[in-house]
Formats: sequence, C-alpha cells, structure tokens
Amino acid sequence: MLNPIILILAVIFDKIIGELPEKIHPTVWIGKLIYSLEKIFKSTNSKNRYKDFLFGFIITLITISVVAIISIYVEKIVLSLYFPLNYIVYAFLLSTTIGYKSLFDFCKKPILYIKEGNIEKAREAVQHIVSRDASKLDKEHILSATIESLSENITDSIIGALFYAIIFGLPGAFVYRAINTLDAMIGYKNKKYLWYGKIAARLDDIVNFIPSRISGLLLIITAPFYKGNIRKAIYGFLKESNKVSSPNSGYTMATLANALNITLEKIGYYKLGSGKIDIEKSLMAFKAVDFTVITFLIIYSLIWWIL
Repeated sequence: MLNPIILILAVIFDKIIGELPEKIHPTVWIGKLIYSLEKIFKSTNSKNRYKDFLFGFIITLITISVVAIISIYVEKIVLSLYFPLNYIVYAFLLSTTIGYKSLFDFCKKPILYIKEGNIEKAREAVQHIVSRDASKLDKEHILSATIESLSENITDSIIGALFYAIIFGLPGAFVYRAINTLDAMIGYKNKKYLWYGKIAARLDDIVNFIPSRISGLLLIITAPFYKGNIRKAIYGFLKESNKVSSPNSGYTMATLANALNITLEKIGYYKLGSGKIDIEKSLMAFKAVDFTVITFLIIYSLIWWIL
C-alpha cells in the first residue's frame, strides 16, 4: 500500500501547479498514442462491427500495455532514489494523473460569468465541459450542467486515480488514466465508435465501479461540512443514482444534488434532486469536492497507520 504522504503531496502538487504544458503532459502523450493507433486500425463506421470491435480491442490492449510497461519502469527508477527525493518525484508524477485544479478552473468559469450577468460567456464556458448543446441553455441549466460535470468528475479526475495508486502504485494510476482517456476518445455511442470503442467504454465502467461509490459515500459522510443534508444525500445515493445512463456517475451526481437540495437536469435524459439551483449552492458544490478528497485522504491515512 502506498504511503499516504505521497498521496497528500500529489494532491498538493496538483492544486498548486495544475496541468503541465501539453508537450510534457503524460495524458496528452497517451492521447497521441491512441490517435496514432486510430490511424493504423481504422474504424469502418459500423459497416463491419466485428472488425471494429477487434480493432478497438487492439487499440485498448496496446495503449494499456505501453502505459503499464513504461510506468512500471519509471516507478522502479523513482523508488531507487534516496529519501525524500523519491517521495517528492513519485508524488509529482502521480499528480499528473489528477485533474483537481483544472476541474475547478473549468467548472468555476460558467458560474462566475453568470454572477457577472454574462449568460453568453457562461454558455461558451459550459460548452467546454459538457457534450450537450449549450447555446440555448438558461441560467439554471448552465449551473446544472456545470455541477453535473463537477460531481461526475470527482471520481474521474481525482478519487479514481488515487484509489488505483493506493492498490497498484504509480502504474495503477497511469493505467487508470489511460483507460479514462480511451473512453474519452473512442467510447462514444455513435456510428463510428459504437463497436470500435465498446471495450474501452466497458473497461472504463468497470474501473470506476468502486471509486464512484466511494465518492458517493464520502459525499454523504461529509455533507454537514458543506451545508448538505445527510438524509437527502442517502436518498439520492440509493434512489436516484440509477436515473443516469452511466452505471457510475449517478452516484456522485444524485448524492450531491439531493444533499444540496438542488435540481440537476439534462433535458430529455434525467432529473436529479428537486430544489432550485442557484449560484450560492453551486459554489457549495466545490466545497463538497474538497471535503470529499480531504476525507478520503484522512480515512486512508488512518487505515495505513493501523495496518
């Protein structure tokens, strides 16, 4: 099990530094690898689903294998360094698998624009974090889309990578990020990627199964700290998480929506919670993420110390 000091340092590094320049960012490199493989193993746009499925499997296998081999080798080099340099370098590399600061930066923009009364800028900003058409969204639905993205990415951007780092070290975090990137690039339900990205999408569902539920439970436990309602948070976790098509993202989205007594709605798809969403409650969602991450680190540190 990974020393919790490394996890804490990784989170601190990410909060201070944020994303590295694209030229040296590991996730960007992973994305370029996937893009290159797509050029070699081209999709048939569902004309031949068996070929698409096989090519998607090959791309996924190569990507995960390359990332795993490199990260295992890098981890060995880092661990051979003297203390405390080994901890510092390890934590810094681990921080590149986390998107804590960038998640906050992107999700706060639409809210700040609404606060300024600039709804057009808010629509433009929210379009960068959601796939739905944001051009006609009203203030409430812009706030909703923003908090949906924020709550969903508690798992994808933070807890998931930390969880797999605890179990499998640096390779675990990087392989998790590789799977996440594969899903983001080819895991779509459209003509081109329906069969081509099926393995990547299902694999992403599998690796997020436990972390998403941990994140949801932590949102329940920490509810009083961000002025949330525990009873309603439990209701959201148990009763509304299945309203979202994803088998995982609903656990954080529904829990947070009910805890803060706000409505998160993707028109024509789902509606979570029942209260009115506003700027104040939307900003409280960021505190909810902070307390979730802090509590995760505290609980793990206690477990590590006891064992």
